[in-house]
Amino acid sequence: MKLFCLPYAGASAAIYMKWKKTLEPVAECVPLELAGRGVRSQEPFYEGMEDASEDVLEQLTRRMDGTPYAVFGHSMGGMILYEVARKIRQRMLPPPSALIFSGRPAPDIPRAEAPIHELPADEFAEKIVAMGATSKEIFSMPALMNVFVPVLRADFRLVETYRYEEAEPLPWRLTAIAGTEEKWTDAELEAWHRHTSEGCRIARLPGGHFYWQHDAETLHSHLIDVLQHANRTETFARGGLE
Repeated sequence: MKLFCLPYAGASAAIYMKWKKTLEPVAECVPLELAGRGVRSQEPFYEGMEDASEDVLEQLTRRMDGTPYAVFGHSMGGMILYEVARKIRQRMLPPPSALIFSGRPAPDIPRAEAPIHELPADEFAEKIVAMGATSKEIFSMPALMNVFVPVLRADFRLVETYRYEEAEPLPWRLTAIAGTEEKWTDAELEAWHRHTSEGCRIARLPGGHFYWQHDAETLHSHLIDVLQHANRTETFARGGLE
């Protein structure tokens, strides 16, 4: 099985490189790079969620080779993943064995925070640092700021301008994970049940919004369990062990 991974706002595919060895016994970890960062740093940022989901879908379809696949998305990555999943269903593409949403409430939960992507530089930096994933020192280094801040602003624009449109529940089982100290409430996570006709597994792991950066082992154990279950289900659907 392949596990495609989508990064959070401001991050590149590189954040998942360390996952490859840990998940190797169960799945091939395949980080997907978003436009405007990493090896795609020369490409323009997405204009909106439609651009982002189309680009990610194109990356997925290029890598679909008939083997089972799952997709993991954290925070902004989870938001993009939901829209990609809708396109997979609409276009009757090979279905995923597992969809794993991390650090995101259900897509129809309205955003409570005021937008930050157009704030002045100092205020924007303050908000980003308060989220806990970015060192304050980065904003004191002009060379890093010139690279990092445009990516963050573009990503927050993507998140903050997203508008959910009502749709039929997805026909696949979902998994939603968040930290125990995350701002999202249990009710906001449980709301993922509305977006699938096949049930949703909810888990809260120790930590805040970036819980897995401090305890990757616990998340990996959980992912391995989800992927093994998906593998068994896939094997059963194909008529048993080969």
